[in-house]
Amino acid sequence: MDKKKVIKFVLITLAAAWAIQIAVSLFALYNPGMIGTGVFQAGLMVCMFVPLIVSILVRTGVKSIGWKPKLKGNVKWIFFALLMPMLFTVLGAAAFFMIRPDLFSLDGSYMLKIVEAQGIDPAEYMDAMEKQGLSMGLLLLITAVQCVTYAPFINMFLAIGEEAGWRGFLYPELKKKFSRVTVWIIGGAIWAAFHFPAMLIAGYEYGMDYIGAPVLGLVTFTLTCITWGMFHELIYDKTKCIWFPALLHGGINASATMFQLLLNGNKIDDIQRLMVFGPAPHGLVSLIPTIVIAAVMAVVLLKEDRKKETAPAESL
Repeated sequence: MDKKKVIKFVLITLAAAWAIQIAVSLFALYNPGMIGTGVFQAGLMVCMFVPLIVSILVRTGVKSIGWKPKLKGNVKWIFFALLMPMLFTVLGAAAFFMIRPDLFSLDGSYMLKIVEAQGIDPAEYMDAMEKQGLSMGLLLLITAVQCVTYAPFINMFLAIGEEAGWRGFLYPELKKKFSRVTVWIIGGAIWAAFHFPAMLIAGYEYGMDYIGAPVLGLVTFTLTCITWGMFHELIYDKTKCIWFPALLHGGINASATMFQLLLNGNKIDDIQRLMVFGPAPHGLVSLIPTIVIAAVMAVVLLKEDRKKETAPAESL
């Protein structure tokens, strides 16, 4: 492992991303509404390309991370990348609503609260939906279909900026010195820290008023990134093509906001307090099914690694 290059990559990436997030988070904080939200979201999009840009600047060998699409023998991984995020979302939401069924609703009331917070009249929003022939149930169905079809491919072109740095350079470099499990932990923690300023200042992911804020949110998101990072590392390790983890990342980003259509907006105070627990797939409770799947995956991968290590000795 090139220790100096890894440290340089991590420090510059975090410094640049944090600077951008602090600026747009403060802007959003003092400019509530559509303008502030738009600037904040645009800033986060720019941040996604920081790991790629830094990889190029510090010469991490970004050209050799598998830019050419490799479909032969890898089609199954496309379906893996498209379907796993939806599985995380559905199982996570189910786990959360089993504990708090009173927060479940399909009337779209929570989404309308978000719309109102952005300066849009909820009545006008509903009128526009009705004119298009949309109901909340149909919107949920359309959203779910989008999340497992074209939306991950669109998001992939944003996610590639992070994946080129994380899975293209950082994880493989760490693997030269550390065990696979240690790589998942270190890599996931760095990936999570990349988002911390937006979480602390603008309430990214969990809001600001949840139980245990802000520490529990940082811990939960770190656990989330460690877990999700395992799946990203797996798909890159199997395909050796950076577009596959980018597609998985894009799928997660696409499905992660579906929970907004499942909440009872009449219990907004309870929702805000419990956001760190779910029903979004990165909540402490809603993450449990994903952790279980990841643990099974980890056992299988580690067994494969042991077989590879002992194969030469057994053949002698």
